[in-house]
Amino acid sequence: MSLRTVTGIIIAALLGILPAGAAFSLFRSRHRSEVNLQLFQCRVLTMGTVATFSLYAANEAEFQRAVTAGSRKFAAVMKLANLYDKESELSRLNAAAAHPDGFTCSPEMWELLQRAEKAHREYAGFDITVKPLMELWGFYRKQNHLPPQEAIVQAKKKVGFEKLSLDRKTKTVRFTVPGMALDLGGIAKGYAADLAAAAVIQEGVTRGVIDLGGNLKLLPKPPPGKPFYRVGIKDPAHPERLLKKVLKLPGDRAVATSGDYERFTILDGVKCGHIIDPQSGRPEARPAVTVTTVSALDADIFSTCAYLGGKTCAEKLGKRYPDTGFYFAGTEDN
Repeated sequence: MSLRTVTGIIIAALLGILPAGAAFSLFRSRHRSEVNLQLFQCRVLTMGTVATFSLYAANEAEFQRAVTAGSRKFAAVMKLANLYDKESELSRLNAAAAHPDGFTCSPEMWELLQRAEKAHREYAGFDITVKPLMELWGFYRKQNHLPPQEAIVQAKKKVGFEKLSLDRKTKTVRFTVPGMALDLGGIAKGYAADLAAAAVIQEGVTRGVIDLGGNLKLLPKPPPGKPFYRVGIKDPAHPERLLKKVLKLPGDRAVATSGDYERFTILDGVKCGHIIDPQSGRPEARPAVTVTTVSALDADIFSTCAYLGGKTCAEKLGKRYPDTGFYFAGTEDN
């Protein structure tokens, strides 16, 4: 499956690509007088990637409060879902869920598992149990050779959402097959971006973009003096360029892209993208797809589903979620 909606594939082109620090005058609401809003930017290393806050604030102090609030949410999600931290809840779940009593989840972990289950019902290719295959293909530790077919067959026996036992009454998860493990990489960053945006808004900042490794969350109001946000998409064939397609989006939207040209490994001279199809047990090379919707969590999930399931899957999701748009690289008429 997917597990990782691409980092850094999408670029937020705020305010028609004006430089950071440009100032604008803006009438806010009655209870806040006219102020000069400035675009402040900073980058934070978190969740194995770079988060960029591009926010309009009245002053640097307001901006820093907003960034601190958003960064705390990233840290909280890392404690929840970081595979590389033995003390994270996900690591403890993976270590304990094979026990007959299973693992009792926090409300936050249970929320993520419920959303992952819903996504799996809507498209079977979205499967958070894919970790054994991710390990086999070298996405957690360095390896140089393609795995043999027999190893893929054996790893697939440990993969499958239907092999999870979820007790809704006790919020307990149990693995029914030895060697199973979960990877929340396909949903954790979107989830974190939503939480960070809510925290930033709570600090009074309502214009700007949070970019968490390519998962974008646009705040409720567009840049001062602009009717919408402009978002460009990298060209998969030439990542240093942008595609002609420019997304014009209102506030309170999210954008995510899935593809194989940002995160991959080279095995026996073959480029292997990180998005693995649980059906075949192999990485799949398909056209990159960009998704726009309201929630960053949903955008994260839908981009993975559409990458693996193609336009047929995108059409089904689009009918079920009419506020969602899909753009496949190489098809300028999207």
